[in-house]
Amino acid sequence: MATNIKAKKKKGSYDNKLILWISVGLGALVAIIAAIAIIVSLSNNFVAKVNGKKIYTYEYNWFLRQAVSEEYQDNFDEFKPENYDDMTEEEKNTVFDNFFDTERRAKCEADALEKAREFKAESIIAKQKGFALNSKERGTLKSNIDAYLNMYMQYGYSYDAAVYAMTQGAMSLSDYKKFTVTQTSVERYKQSLKDSYEISDDELKTKYDEDPNEYRTVNGRVFQFNLPKLPSEPKNADGKVITKEDAEKADAATADKLAYEKYEKDLEEYNKKIANYIVLAGMMKEAYDKGADAKFTYYDYDMTTLTPKKKEAKEGEEASAEEDAVLEKDATFELLCTSQSAFTLNGSAASTTKGVVKVNNNSSSGVEDIDDFLLRAQWNSSRDGFVFDPAEDAEESTSGTSSEAATTGASEEKKINPSEIEIIQVKDDDGNLTALYLVRAEDISDLDSEADGNEDGLNATKRSVKAEVLEDKATADMKAAVEAGGSKYALKSVKRKQLDKSMKEVMGD
Repeated sequence: MATNIKAKKKKGSYDNKLILWISVGLGALVAIIAAIAIIVSLSNNFVAKVNGKKIYTYEYNWFLRQAVSEEYQDNFDEFKPENYDDMTEEEKNTVFDNFFDTERRAKCEADALEKAREFKAESIIAKQKGFALNSKERGTLKSNIDAYLNMYMQYGYSYDAAVYAMTQGAMSLSDYKKFTVTQTSVERYKQSLKDSYEISDDELKTKYDEDPNEYRTVNGRVFQFNLPKLPSEPKNADGKVITKEDAEKADAATADKLAYEKYEKDLEEYNKKIANYIVLAGMMKEAYDKGADAKFTYYDYDMTTLTPKKKEAKEGEEASAEEDAVLEKDATFELLCTSQSAFTLNGSAASTTKGVVKVNNNSSSGVEDIDDFLLRAQWNSSRDGFVFDPAEDAEESTSGTSSEAATTGASEEKKINPSEIEIIQVKDDDGNLTALYLVRAEDISDLDSEADGNEDGLNATKRSVKAEVLEDKATADMKAAVEAGGSKYALKSVKRKQLDKSMKEVMGD
Protein backbone atom coordinates (compact mmCIF):
# COMPACT_ATOMS: atom_id res chain seq x y z
CA MET A 1 0.00 0.00 0.00
CA ALA A 2 2.79 2.31 0.93
CA THR A 3 4.52 1.50 -2.30
CA ASN A 4 1.41 2.30 -4.16
CA ILE A 5 1.06 5.57 -2.28
CA LYS A 6 4.68 6.41 -2.96
CA ALA A 7 4.22 5.54 -6.59
CA LYS A 8 1.17 7.76 -6.72
CA LYS A 9 3.06 10.54 -4.98
CA LYS A 10 5.86 10.30 -7.52
CA LYS A 11 3.32 10.45 -10.31
CA GLY A 12 1.61 13.34 -8.65
CA SER A 13 4.84 15.21 -8.19
CA TYR A 14 5.65 14.72 -11.83
CA ASP A 15 2.20 16.05 -12.87
CA ASN A 16 2.47 19.08 -10.59
CA LYS A 17 5.87 19.96 -11.97
CA LEU A 18 4.54 19.66 -15.51
CA ILE A 19 1.63 21.94 -14.68
CA LEU A 20 4.02 24.34 -12.99
CA TRP A 21 6.30 24.37 -16.03
CA ILE A 22 3.33 24.95 -18.32
CA SER A 23 2.05 27.73 -16.04
CA VAL A 24 5.44 29.39 -15.96
CA GLY A 25 5.63 29.14 -19.73
CA LEU A 26 2.17 30.58 -20.20
CA GLY A 27 2.90 33.34 -17.69
CA ALA A 28 6.05 34.24 -19.55
CA LEU A 29 4.11 34.25 -22.82
CA VAL A 30 1.42 36.48 -21.31
CA ALA A 31 4.11 38.78 -19.93
CA ILE A 32 5.76 38.96 -23.35
CA ILE A 33 2.40 39.74 -25.01
CA ALA A 34 1.63 42.36 -22.35
CA ALA A 35 5.08 43.87 -22.76
CA ILE A 36 4.59 44.04 -26.52
CA ALA A 37 1.18 45.68 -26.00
CA ILE A 38 2.72 48.25 -23.67
CA ILE A 39 5.53 48.95 -26.10
CA VAL A 40 3.04 49.36 -28.97
CA SER A 41 0.87 51.58 -26.80
CA LEU A 42 3.78 53.73 -25.70
CA SER A 43 5.07 54.03 -29.25
CA ASN A 44 1.64 55.21 -30.39
CA ASN A 45 1.05 57.71 -27.58
CA PHE A 46 3.12 60.46 -29.18
CA VAL A 47 3.45 62.07 -32.60
CA ALA A 48 6.95 63.56 -32.34
CA LYS A 49 9.67 64.60 -29.90
CA VAL A 50 11.19 67.93 -28.91
CA ASN A 51 14.54 67.89 -27.09
CA GLY A 52 13.90 64.25 -26.25
CA LYS A 53 10.46 64.97 -24.77
CA LYS A 54 7.35 63.47 -26.35
CA ILE A 55 4.60 65.53 -27.93
CA TYR A 56 1.83 63.29 -26.71
CA THR A 57 -0.96 62.41 -29.10
CA TYR A 58 -3.55 64.05 -26.86
CA GLU A 59 -1.54 67.30 -26.90
CA TYR A 60 -1.32 67.24 -30.68
CA ASN A 61 -5.03 66.41 -30.94
CA TRP A 62 -5.83 69.53 -28.94
CA PHE A 63 -3.94 71.80 -31.31
CA LEU A 64 -5.17 69.94 -34.39
CA ARG A 65 -8.79 70.57 -33.43
CA GLN A 66 -7.96 74.24 -32.92
CA ALA A 67 -6.31 74.46 -36.33
CA VAL A 68 -9.24 72.76 -38.07
CA SER A 69 -11.75 74.98 -36.28
CA GLU A 70 -9.87 78.16 -37.21
CA GLU A 71 -9.55 77.10 -40.85
CA TYR A 72 -13.28 76.39 -40.96
CA GLN A 73 -14.34 79.65 -39.30
CA ASP A 74 -12.02 81.82 -41.37
CA ASN A 75 -12.77 80.39 -44.81
CA PHE A 76 -15.87 78.20 -44.95
CA ASP A 77 -18.43 80.99 -45.47
CA GLU A 78 -16.73 82.04 -48.71
CA PHE A 79 -16.40 78.43 -49.85
CA LYS A 80 -19.91 77.09 -49.25
CA PRO A 81 -22.46 77.32 -52.12
CA GLU A 82 -25.39 79.75 -51.94
CA ASN A 83 -27.94 76.96 -51.50
CA TYR A 84 -26.01 75.36 -48.63
CA ASP A 85 -28.76 75.93 -46.05
CA ASP A 86 -31.25 74.05 -48.22
CA MET A 87 -29.01 71.00 -48.71
CA THR A 88 -29.50 67.60 -47.13
CA GLU A 89 -27.10 66.51 -44.41
CA GLU A 90 -25.41 64.17 -46.88
CA GLU A 91 -24.89 67.02 -49.36
CA LYS A 92 -23.53 69.27 -46.61
CA ASN A 93 -21.10 66.56 -45.57
CA THR A 94 -19.87 66.37 -49.15
CA VAL A 95 -19.31 70.14 -49.21
CA PHE A 96 -17.43 69.86 -45.90
CA ASP A 97 -15.23 67.06 -47.22
CA ASN A 98 -14.48 69.02 -50.39
CA PHE A 99 -13.56 72.04 -48.30
CA PHE A 100 -11.05 70.06 -46.26
CA ASP A 101 -9.16 68.78 -49.25
CA THR A 102 -5.61 67.43 -49.11
CA GLU A 103 -4.07 70.90 -49.18
CA ARG A 104 -6.19 72.25 -46.30
CA ARG A 105 -5.59 69.14 -44.22
CA ALA A 106 -1.85 69.49 -44.73
CA LYS A 107 -2.03 73.12 -43.65
CA CYS A 108 -4.00 72.25 -40.50
CA GLU A 109 -1.53 69.48 -39.69
CA ALA A 110 1.46 71.80 -40.13
CA ASP A 111 -0.17 74.52 -38.00
CA ALA A 112 -1.02 72.02 -35.25
CA LEU A 113 2.45 70.49 -35.24
CA GLU A 114 4.08 73.91 -34.95
CA LYS A 115 1.78 74.93 -32.07
CA ALA A 116 2.45 71.62 -30.34
CA ARG A 117 6.21 72.01 -30.88
CA GLU A 118 6.21 75.49 -29.35
CA PHE A 119 4.03 74.32 -26.46
CA LYS A 120 6.36 71.44 -25.66
CA ALA A 121 9.44 73.67 -25.90
CA GLU A 122 7.82 76.30 -23.66
CA SER A 123 6.90 73.63 -21.11
CA ILE A 124 10.56 72.49 -21.04
CA ILE A 125 11.75 76.07 -20.52
CA ALA A 126 9.08 76.71 -17.86
CA LYS A 127 10.20 73.64 -15.92
CA GLN A 128 13.85 74.68 -16.21
CA LYS A 129 12.98 78.11 -14.80
CA GLY A 130 11.19 76.59 -11.82
CA PHE A 131 7.54 77.01 -12.81
CA ALA A 132 6.56 73.33 -12.71
CA LEU A 133 3.72 72.49 -10.30
CA ASN A 134 4.54 70.52 -7.16
CA SER A 135 2.57 67.44 -6.13
CA LYS A 136 0.15 69.39 -3.92
CA GLU A 137 -0.56 71.91 -6.68
CA ARG A 138 -1.10 69.14 -9.21
CA GLY A 139 -3.54 67.44 -6.84
CA THR A 140 -5.47 70.67 -6.27
CA LEU A 141 -5.68 71.34 -10.00
CA LYS A 142 -6.97 67.85 -10.73
CA SER A 143 -9.55 68.17 -7.93
CA ASN A 144 -10.73 71.45 -9.44
CA ILE A 145 -11.19 69.73 -12.79
CA ASP A 146 -13.30 67.05 -11.10
CA ALA A 147 -15.36 69.82 -9.46
CA TYR A 148 -15.99 71.43 -12.87
CA LEU A 149 -16.98 68.04 -14.23
CA ASN A 150 -19.51 67.60 -11.44
CA MET A 151 -20.84 71.09 -12.07
CA TYR A 152 -21.52 70.21 -15.71
CA MET A 153 -23.31 67.05 -14.61
CA GLN A 154 -25.42 69.02 -12.14
CA TYR A 155 -26.57 71.14 -15.08
CA GLY A 156 -27.87 68.00 -16.77
CA TYR A 157 -24.85 66.84 -18.79
CA SER A 158 -24.12 63.14 -18.94
CA TYR A 159 -20.63 62.08 -17.82
CA ASP A 160 -19.44 61.63 -21.43
CA ALA A 161 -20.98 64.94 -22.52
CA ALA A 162 -19.37 66.74 -19.58
CA VAL A 163 -15.96 65.27 -20.41
CA TYR A 164 -16.39 66.28 -24.06
CA ALA A 165 -17.37 69.83 -23.07
CA MET A 166 -14.13 70.18 -21.12
CA THR A 167 -11.76 68.37 -23.45
CA GLN A 168 -13.47 69.21 -26.76
CA GLY A 169 -13.11 65.55 -27.65
CA ALA A 170 -9.34 65.85 -27.98
CA MET A 171 -8.43 63.56 -25.09
CA SER A 172 -9.59 61.52 -22.13
CA LEU A 173 -10.28 63.14 -18.78
CA SER A 174 -7.08 61.65 -17.38
CA ASP A 175 -5.03 63.09 -20.24
CA TYR A 176 -6.84 66.43 -19.88
CA LYS A 177 -5.65 66.65 -16.28
CA LYS A 178 -2.07 66.03 -17.37
CA PHE A 179 -2.41 68.52 -20.19
CA THR A 180 -3.80 71.18 -17.83
CA VAL A 181 -0.93 70.67 -15.40
CA THR A 182 1.55 71.33 -18.22
CA GLN A 183 -0.50 74.23 -19.54
CA THR A 184 -0.62 75.84 -16.09
CA SER A 185 3.15 75.60 -15.80
CA VAL A 186 3.53 77.39 -19.15
CA GLU A 187 1.04 80.09 -18.11
CA ARG A 188 2.95 80.66 -14.86
CA TYR A 189 6.08 81.21 -16.89
CA LYS A 190 4.22 83.64 -19.13
CA GLN A 191 2.77 85.52 -16.15
CA SER A 192 6.25 85.94 -14.67
CA LEU A 193 7.27 87.67 -17.89
CA LYS A 194 4.20 89.94 -17.79
CA ASP A 195 4.97 90.92 -14.21
CA SER A 196 8.42 92.08 -15.28
CA TYR A 197 7.22 94.56 -17.95
CA GLU A 198 6.69 98.30 -17.62
CA ILE A 199 4.11 99.44 -20.19
CA SER A 200 4.09 103.11 -21.27
CA ASP A 201 1.02 105.14 -22.24
CA ASP A 202 2.46 105.46 -25.74
CA GLU A 203 2.49 101.68 -26.09
CA LEU A 204 -1.14 101.53 -24.96
CA LYS A 205 -2.19 104.24 -27.41
CA THR A 206 -0.35 102.57 -30.30
CA LYS A 207 -2.16 99.32 -29.60
CA TYR A 208 -5.53 101.02 -29.14
CA ASP A 209 -5.21 102.99 -32.38
CA GLU A 210 -4.73 99.79 -34.38
CA ASP A 211 -8.45 99.08 -33.96
CA PRO A 212 -10.34 101.21 -31.41
CA ASN A 213 -13.55 99.19 -31.82
CA GLU A 214 -11.71 96.16 -30.46
CA TYR A 215 -11.51 97.86 -27.08
CA ARG A 216 -13.90 100.79 -26.63
CA THR A 217 -17.54 100.41 -25.64
CA VAL A 218 -20.36 102.58 -26.97
CA ASN A 219 -23.38 102.91 -24.70
CA GLY A 220 -26.70 103.45 -26.42
CA ARG A 221 -30.40 103.38 -25.69
CA VAL A 222 -32.97 101.56 -27.82
CA PHE A 223 -36.73 101.89 -28.26
CA GLN A 224 -38.53 99.21 -30.27
CA PHE A 225 -42.03 99.53 -31.66
CA ASN A 226 -44.40 96.61 -31.24
CA LEU A 227 -45.21 96.12 -34.91
CA PRO A 228 -48.18 94.07 -36.09
CA LYS A 229 -47.54 90.74 -37.78
CA LEU A 230 -47.69 90.49 -41.55
CA PRO A 231 -50.91 88.66 -42.48
CA SER A 232 -50.34 85.11 -43.65
CA GLU A 233 -51.18 84.28 -47.25
CA PRO A 234 -54.51 82.42 -47.49
CA LYS A 235 -54.50 78.73 -48.38
CA ASN A 236 -57.12 76.41 -49.80
CA ALA A 237 -58.27 73.09 -48.35
CA ASP A 238 -55.26 71.36 -49.94
CA GLY A 239 -52.80 73.73 -48.26
CA LYS A 240 -51.96 75.56 -51.49
CA VAL A 241 -51.56 79.36 -51.41
CA ILE A 242 -54.53 81.17 -52.96
CA THR A 243 -53.31 83.74 -55.48
CA LYS A 244 -55.17 86.78 -56.73
CA GLU A 245 -55.70 84.99 -60.03
CA ASP A 246 -57.20 82.01 -58.20
CA ALA A 247 -59.59 84.29 -56.33
CA GLU A 248 -60.70 86.10 -59.48
CA LYS A 249 -61.52 82.81 -61.17
CA ALA A 250 -63.51 81.53 -58.18
CA ASP A 251 -67.24 82.00 -57.72
CA ALA A 252 -68.31 84.95 -55.56
CA ALA A 253 -69.31 82.92 -52.53
CA THR A 254 -66.56 80.33 -52.50
CA ALA A 255 -64.37 79.92 -49.43
CA ASP A 256 -61.23 80.63 -51.48
CA LYS A 257 -62.55 83.96 -52.75
CA LEU A 258 -63.74 85.01 -49.31
CA ALA A 259 -60.43 84.02 -47.77
CA TYR A 260 -58.48 86.06 -50.30
CA GLU A 261 -60.73 89.09 -49.86
CA LYS A 262 -60.17 88.94 -46.10
CA TYR A 263 -56.42 88.66 -46.69
CA GLU A 264 -56.45 91.75 -48.93
CA LYS A 265 -58.37 93.70 -46.31
CA ASP A 266 -56.01 92.58 -43.53
CA LEU A 267 -52.99 93.43 -45.70
CA GLU A 268 -54.32 96.90 -46.46
CA GLU A 269 -54.86 97.57 -42.76
CA TYR A 270 -51.42 96.17 -41.96
CA ASN A 271 -49.73 98.45 -44.52
CA LYS A 272 -51.54 101.49 -43.08
CA LYS A 273 -50.32 100.61 -39.60
CA ILE A 274 -46.74 100.06 -40.76
CA ALA A 275 -46.73 103.41 -42.59
CA ASN A 276 -48.07 105.13 -39.46
CA TYR A 277 -45.47 103.49 -37.22
CA ILE A 278 -42.80 105.01 -39.48
CA VAL A 279 -44.53 108.41 -39.22
CA LEU A 280 -44.71 108.03 -35.42
CA ALA A 281 -41.01 107.20 -35.34
CA GLY A 282 -40.32 110.45 -37.20
CA MET A 283 -42.50 112.42 -34.75
CA MET A 284 -40.62 110.98 -31.78
CA LYS A 285 -37.24 111.64 -33.40
CA GLU A 286 -38.19 115.26 -34.07
CA ALA A 287 -39.25 115.74 -30.45
CA TYR A 288 -36.24 114.10 -28.81
CA ASP A 289 -33.68 115.68 -31.10
CA LYS A 290 -34.48 119.09 -29.54
CA GLY A 291 -32.20 118.38 -26.60
CA ALA A 292 -31.20 116.07 -23.78
CA ASP A 293 -34.20 117.07 -21.65
CA ALA A 294 -36.77 116.85 -24.46
CA LYS A 295 -40.07 115.10 -23.76
CA PHE A 296 -42.81 113.43 -25.78
CA THR A 297 -46.35 112.45 -24.86
CA TYR A 298 -46.97 108.90 -25.97
CA TYR A 299 -50.65 108.13 -26.59
CA ASP A 300 -52.48 104.84 -26.90
CA TYR A 301 -52.75 105.13 -30.66
CA ASP A 302 -55.16 103.64 -33.15
CA MET A 303 -52.36 102.85 -35.56
CA THR A 304 -54.67 102.53 -38.55
CA THR A 305 -55.29 106.29 -38.38
CA LEU A 306 -52.46 107.34 -36.03
CA THR A 307 -54.95 109.09 -33.77
CA PRO A 308 -55.11 108.69 -30.00
CA LYS A 309 -57.78 106.40 -28.69
CA LYS A 310 -60.21 107.85 -26.19
CA LYS A 311 -59.71 107.24 -22.52
CA GLU A 312 -61.90 104.49 -21.15
CA ALA A 313 -64.07 105.44 -18.21
CA LYS A 314 -63.37 103.89 -14.87
CA GLU A 315 -66.10 101.93 -13.16
CA GLY A 316 -68.83 104.33 -12.01
CA GLU A 317 -67.62 107.19 -14.24
CA GLU A 318 -68.79 108.41 -17.62
CA ALA A 319 -66.41 108.23 -20.54
CA SER A 320 -65.25 111.55 -21.91
CA ALA A 321 -65.45 111.89 -25.66
CA GLU A 322 -62.74 114.52 -25.54
CA GLU A 323 -60.04 112.97 -23.32
CA ASP A 324 -57.29 111.08 -25.11
CA ALA A 325 -55.81 107.87 -23.72
CA VAL A 326 -52.24 108.68 -22.63
CA LEU A 327 -49.69 105.94 -21.94
CA GLU A 328 -46.90 108.31 -20.88
CA LYS A 329 -47.28 112.09 -20.56
CA ASP A 330 -44.26 114.31 -21.16
CA ALA A 331 -41.96 111.30 -21.09
CA THR A 332 -38.21 111.38 -21.47
CA PHE A 333 -36.68 108.99 -23.97
CA GLU A 334 -35.35 106.92 -21.08
CA LEU A 335 -38.84 106.59 -19.60
CA LEU A 336 -40.38 105.49 -22.90
CA CYS A 337 -37.55 103.00 -23.45
CA THR A 338 -38.38 101.58 -20.03
CA SER A 339 -42.18 101.55 -20.03
CA GLN A 340 -43.39 101.32 -23.64
CA SER A 341 -40.62 99.61 -25.61
CA ALA A 342 -40.82 96.06 -26.97
CA PHE A 343 -37.03 95.74 -26.92
CA THR A 344 -35.41 92.79 -25.14
CA LEU A 345 -31.72 92.18 -24.47
CA ASN A 346 -30.49 88.68 -23.68
CA GLY A 347 -33.97 87.72 -22.52
CA SER A 348 -34.39 90.79 -20.28
CA ALA A 349 -37.31 93.12 -21.00
CA ALA A 350 -36.94 96.87 -21.44
CA SER A 351 -38.53 97.43 -18.03
CA THR A 352 -35.35 95.90 -16.58
CA THR A 353 -32.66 97.15 -18.98
CA LYS A 354 -34.24 100.59 -19.62
CA GLY A 355 -33.26 100.01 -23.23
CA VAL A 356 -29.55 100.42 -22.46
CA VAL A 357 -27.12 98.50 -24.67
CA LYS A 358 -23.32 98.31 -24.51
CA VAL A 359 -21.72 97.53 -27.85
CA ASN A 360 -18.13 96.45 -28.42
CA ASN A 361 -16.23 93.53 -29.95
CA ASN A 362 -17.57 91.15 -27.29
CA SER A 363 -21.02 92.63 -26.67
CA SER A 364 -23.94 93.11 -29.03
CA SER A 365 -27.39 94.65 -28.92
CA GLY A 366 -28.61 91.58 -30.76
CA VAL A 367 -29.37 93.68 -33.86
CA GLU A 368 -26.59 94.12 -36.40
CA ASP A 369 -27.86 97.46 -37.73
CA ILE A 370 -27.96 98.89 -34.20
CA ASP A 371 -24.41 97.71 -33.52
CA ASP A 372 -23.19 99.20 -36.80
CA PHE A 373 -24.78 102.57 -36.00
CA LEU A 374 -23.44 102.80 -32.45
CA LEU A 375 -19.92 101.73 -33.43
CA ARG A 376 -19.83 104.67 -35.88
CA ALA A 377 -20.22 107.07 -32.94
CA GLN A 378 -17.20 109.20 -32.02
CA TRP A 379 -16.70 111.89 -29.39
CA ASN A 380 -16.84 115.46 -30.63
CA SER A 381 -13.83 117.68 -29.92
CA SER A 382 -15.20 118.62 -26.47
CA ARG A 383 -16.07 115.03 -25.53
CA ASP A 384 -19.56 116.14 -24.53
CA GLY A 385 -21.44 115.00 -27.63
CA PHE A 386 -21.14 112.81 -30.69
CA VAL A 387 -20.30 112.81 -34.36
CA PHE A 388 -20.61 109.78 -36.61
CA ASP A 389 -18.34 108.17 -39.13
CA PRO A 390 -20.07 107.68 -42.49
CA ALA A 391 -21.95 104.41 -42.89
CA GLU A 392 -20.48 101.97 -45.39
CA ASP A 393 -23.85 101.89 -47.13
CA ALA A 394 -24.64 105.58 -46.60
CA GLU A 395 -26.22 105.93 -50.05
CA GLU A 396 -28.72 103.20 -49.17
CA SER A 397 -29.42 104.44 -45.63
CA THR A 398 -33.06 105.19 -44.82
CA SER A 399 -32.55 106.55 -41.32
CA GLY A 400 -32.12 110.23 -42.06
CA THR A 401 -29.91 111.01 -39.08
CA SER A 402 -27.61 114.01 -39.16
CA SER A 403 -23.92 113.13 -39.29
CA GLU A 404 -23.26 115.48 -36.36
CA ALA A 405 -24.77 115.26 -32.93
CA ALA A 406 -26.34 118.21 -31.15
CA THR A 407 -23.66 119.59 -28.87
CA THR A 408 -24.74 122.63 -26.87
CA GLY A 409 -21.44 123.09 -25.10
CA ALA A 410 -20.21 121.24 -22.07
CA SER A 411 -21.02 122.41 -18.58
CA GLU A 412 -18.41 122.46 -15.88
CA GLU A 413 -19.50 118.92 -14.97
CA LYS A 414 -19.07 117.80 -18.56
CA LYS A 415 -22.70 116.91 -19.11
CA ILE A 416 -22.95 114.57 -22.08
CA ASN A 417 -25.55 115.38 -24.72
CA PRO A 418 -26.93 112.22 -26.32
CA SER A 419 -26.78 111.91 -30.07
CA GLU A 420 -29.71 112.55 -32.33
CA ILE A 421 -32.13 109.68 -32.73
CA GLU A 422 -31.41 107.16 -35.46
CA ILE A 423 -34.43 105.48 -37.02
CA ILE A 424 -33.46 101.92 -37.90
CA GLN A 425 -35.65 99.79 -40.13
CA VAL A 426 -34.98 96.05 -40.43
CA LYS A 427 -36.53 94.31 -43.43
CA ASP A 428 -36.72 90.74 -44.64
CA ASP A 429 -35.63 89.48 -48.06
CA ASP A 430 -39.02 90.44 -49.51
CA GLY A 431 -38.71 94.04 -48.33
CA ASN A 432 -41.24 93.68 -45.50
CA LEU A 433 -40.53 95.69 -42.36
CA THR A 434 -39.85 93.24 -39.54
CA ALA A 435 -38.55 95.60 -36.85
CA LEU A 436 -38.45 99.35 -36.22
CA TYR A 437 -36.14 101.01 -33.69
CA LEU A 438 -35.19 104.41 -32.32
CA VAL A 439 -31.56 104.44 -31.18
CA ARG A 440 -29.23 107.05 -29.78
CA ALA A 441 -25.66 107.03 -28.49
CA GLU A 442 -25.25 108.22 -24.89
CA ASP A 443 -21.67 107.52 -23.82
CA ILE A 444 -18.35 106.06 -24.97
CA SER A 445 -15.85 104.28 -22.75
CA ASP A 446 -12.46 104.56 -24.42
CA LEU A 447 -8.75 104.91 -23.66
CA ASP A 448 -9.16 108.48 -22.36
CA SER A 449 -12.14 107.85 -20.09
CA GLU A 450 -11.71 108.41 -16.38
CA ALA A 451 -10.35 105.65 -14.15
CA ASP A 452 -13.04 103.42 -12.66
CA GLY A 453 -11.75 103.40 -9.09
CA ASN A 454 -9.80 100.15 -9.09
CA GLU A 455 -6.39 99.95 -7.46
CA ASP A 456 -4.56 99.90 -10.78
CA GLY A 457 -5.79 103.42 -11.59
CA LEU A 458 -7.07 102.39 -15.05
CA ASN A 459 -10.43 102.34 -16.76
CA ALA A 460 -11.90 99.17 -18.31
CA THR A 461 -10.73 100.03 -21.83
CA LYS A 462 -7.17 100.87 -20.81
CA ARG A 463 -7.06 97.73 -18.67
CA SER A 464 -8.16 95.62 -21.65
CA VAL A 465 -5.57 97.22 -23.93
CA LYS A 466 -2.82 96.73 -21.35
CA ALA A 467 -3.73 93.05 -21.00
CA GLU A 468 -3.44 92.70 -24.77
CA VAL A 469 -0.06 94.45 -24.85
CA LEU A 470 1.26 92.27 -22.02
CA GLU A 471 0.02 89.13 -23.75
CA ASP A 472 1.64 90.14 -27.05
CA LYS A 473 4.99 90.93 -25.40
CA ALA A 474 5.06 87.75 -23.29
CA THR A 475 4.06 85.59 -26.25
CA ALA A 476 6.78 87.18 -28.39
CA ASP A 477 9.42 86.69 -25.69
CA MET A 478 8.44 83.06 -25.15
CA LYS A 479 8.61 82.46 -28.89
CA ALA A 480 12.02 84.14 -28.99
CA ALA A 481 13.24 81.87 -26.18
CA VAL A 482 12.17 78.82 -28.20
CA GLU A 483 13.82 80.15 -31.35
CA ALA A 484 16.99 80.88 -29.41
CA GLY A 485 17.21 77.16 -28.65
CA GLY A 486 17.68 76.50 -32.34
CA SER A 487 17.79 72.83 -33.37
CA LYS A 488 17.41 71.78 -29.72
CA TYR A 489 13.69 72.45 -30.02
CA ALA A 490 13.25 71.08 -33.53
CA LEU A 491 10.76 68.29 -34.24
CA LYS A 492 12.28 64.84 -34.10
CA SER A 493 10.95 61.27 -34.49
CA VAL A 494 7.79 62.41 -36.30
CA LYS A 495 5.28 59.54 -36.58
CA ARG A 496 3.46 59.72 -39.88
CA LYS A 497 0.93 56.98 -39.12
CA GLN A 498 -0.11 58.60 -35.85
CA LEU A 499 -0.55 61.98 -37.53
CA ASP A 500 -2.74 60.41 -40.22
CA LYS A 501 -4.78 58.59 -37.59
CA SER A 502 -5.43 61.81 -35.67
CA MET A 503 -6.51 63.61 -38.84
CA LYS A 504 -8.95 60.84 -39.73
CA GLU A 505 -10.45 60.96 -36.24
CA VAL A 506 -10.93 64.71 -36.38
CA MET A 507 -12.45 64.65 -39.86
CA GLY A 508 -14.64 61.64 -39.14
CA ASP A 509 -13.17 59.63 -42.02
